[in-house]
Amino acid sequence: ADVMVALDLLPAFEHVLDNAARSRFQNLTRYFNTVINQENVKAVVGNVKLATKEASFDQEYFKKNSDKVSHGNEQKHAKHGKAKEVKPKEVKPKEAKPEKAEAKPAVPQPEEIPAEPKAVDPFATMPAGTFVMDEFKRVYSNEDTATKAIPWFWEHFDKDNYSIWYGEYKYPEDLALSFMSCNLITGMFQRLDRMRKHAFGSVLLFGTDNNSTISGIWVWKGHDLAFELSPDLQVDFESYAWKKLDASDEGVKKQVNEYLLWEGDFDGKKFNQGKIFK
Repeated sequence: ADVMVALDLLPAFEHVLDNAARSRFQNLTRYFNTVINQENVKAVVGNVKLATKEASFDQEYFKKNSDKVSHGNEQKHAKHGKAKEVKPKEVKPKEAKPEKAEAKPAVPQPEEIPAEPKAVDPFATMPAGTFVMDEFKRVYSNEDTATKAIPWFWEHFDKDNYSIWYGEYKYPEDLALSFMSCNLITGMFQRLDRMRKHAFGSVLLFGTDNNSTISGIWVWKGHDLAFELSPDLQVDFESYAWKKLDASDEGVKKQVNEYLLWEGDFDGKKFNQGKIFK
């Protein structure tokens, strides 16, 4: 790269840059001399003679050489005769041929993906009944359970269109730490989200770490086991033993009240904590 730059500068140093000019570009001059005096470079370009005077345009020398060139050309034409005048050949425009329309490749149409069938709400076709689930949940959440929520429940419960169920976890030997058992309950609630409009549940954990049981009271629309009404609801329910309760039985009323209050004897089981599905 240095050699190429030095060769580009060579004409300037030979014909233009005199002593005065080189004094203004000392670094450039030093660089040029260093490269141009390398043995390999000198072997090609020889000894470089730097300009002592800036080259100028010589008008007389230019005119003299121009006349020589013109005179030589005249003699050449006289010897060979006058050159024939060449007329440009007339070029007829070609008739434009209609372009053939290129066949466009067929664009593959995306296959129609069949729409997923809409999930059917198994409770939608059931009679509405007189028990308003949302109203009970509001009272249970905002009013005193013993004096307001429980009396409201039994006063408005519609045994013709709603049912009460007891569910008990089948595998208590698998239950370990209490928080893990509570997570088991919460996970089931989350996967049954579509039932919330039509169901209520109070599921309790009894006992202590590595010695506990899970059971709960559920209320929902209809008289069949709700989880079997739709594939979307068949989550975890088989891990529980289910029993339909008689709402007119006083023993059942006592049991339901205890699960709503989270207080009572619970047939001798020690209450730990509970979760509400609402």
